[in-house]
Amino acid sequence: MEQQRRMANGYGIFSLWANWIIGVGSLMAILLISPHIDKMWLPLIVFTLEFFLFALVRRNREAHLPVCYLIPFICTRVLFWSAVVMVTINLFQVNDFMLKYVDKNNFNPEIPFISVLIVAPITFVVTTWAYIRGSKLNFCVDCTFRHGSAAERGFLGNIFSQEGKYQVRMLMMLSLLMSITVWLYYVIFYINVNLNTPDKFFYVWFPILLFGFSVLYLGVRYFSLWTYYCQDVEGSPVRHGSSTLLRYMIFCGDYVFLKKYDPDKDDARAGEDKYDTPAKVYLSYRGRMLQYDVELYMKSLSGITDSEIRLMYTNKNFNADCNIFHYACFVENKDIVEQSRLEGDWFTLKQLNDLINTNQVTPMVASEFSRLYRIIMAWKTYDRSGRRLYGIRNYKPTFRLKDLKDWEVDLNDNEWLYVSINNQDRPFYRLKRFWRKYVNGIGY
Repeated sequence: MEQQRRMANGYGIFSLWANWIIGVGSLMAILLISPHIDKMWLPLIVFTLEFFLFALVRRNREAHLPVCYLIPFICTRVLFWSAVVMVTINLFQVNDFMLKYVDKNNFNPEIPFISVLIVAPITFVVTTWAYIRGSKLNFCVDCTFRHGSAAERGFLGNIFSQEGKYQVRMLMMLSLLMSITVWLYYVIFYINVNLNTPDKFFYVWFPILLFGFSVLYLGVRYFSLWTYYCQDVEGSPVRHGSSTLLRYMIFCGDYVFLKKYDPDKDDARAGEDKYDTPAKVYLSYRGRMLQYDVELYMKSLSGITDSEIRLMYTNKNFNADCNIFHYACFVENKDIVEQSRLEGDWFTLKQLNDLINTNQVTPMVASEFSRLYRIIMAWKTYDRSGRRLYGIRNYKPTFRLKDLKDWEVDLNDNEWLYVSINNQDRPFYRLKRFWRKYVNGIGY
């Protein structure tokens, strides 16, 4: 198991490098071949390459060990819109639109596409949008629904979250540099007769050199990260190796029981002096848990014998040998918990919401209650197809913790998460549902 985890994490780390090469390399391939391809055929090649990348992204969703395909996904969008712009230019050229509204000295239909003038600005726009959206980008939202938040995905999930943002920012800055450089050269120095040696350097080899330097830089970065993982993280006391984590959220009526952890005294990382459940335990790795064992571990951990325990949901981390089982533990009286071995305080739903909004709870707690709220509200408002249960637009039912025990909804069912973001109260929800199911291969 130890060797399996090391191999899985090594594969995950270096997949970030490989996916940069695949995604950004596809953009560079367009720049490299465009001087040699007729401009009427180039959009077809770009669409074909976009389809190939999209197929890789979809296959990764169904993989046993999925990795972060954020950069290839972004590059599919860049290729698609670049091809659309090229097709538009070709249509205008066929209808002599360019000759009517564009200075003839700046337009030469005999010259192939200078693709970097199209690809670089579109890359900057798409990456800027992705960077601004961050974790709210639909691609990242789907990843969170499937695998949990960064806090729930373990070491490799945190690396994917961190490096995904870093690569998007890096591609955004590189595309900005390319856009400024090539367009300045185009406006100031380019003579629209042919492509001479300086032209080819700025329009083709300059972007490819930047890409080459980025590949070398990221190769060194991820090799260093892998070395750090082997030498430091593997031996760190905060790692639990091949393990299963059981987390029990304790409820009594409309109250939830949390403890503020002290990193100097408790099993918490430095800087995580935040509220978390006091009832959690690490076990050797298990693919499934029996209800009897779940109740037994809770009794051994807390001394509580009079409780009802229900599975909320599970997470399987990217490194495939660490997983998390999230449970809800219901007690009839607060005294049962206060007289147990657990330490902490009771919080109302409003107080909990304030703690989450002020970042006073661990990311795990924030993720647990975010999922709980999303699924319950979707289940109470819509059916599994996203249609309203009530004839009131944007109706919001009540949400109370004390009702959780009696709600007959599977909190481990990701379909309700998709319903929460795409339903009858959202525009074009049927079209989006069709696209997710038959094109992206996700959702209901």
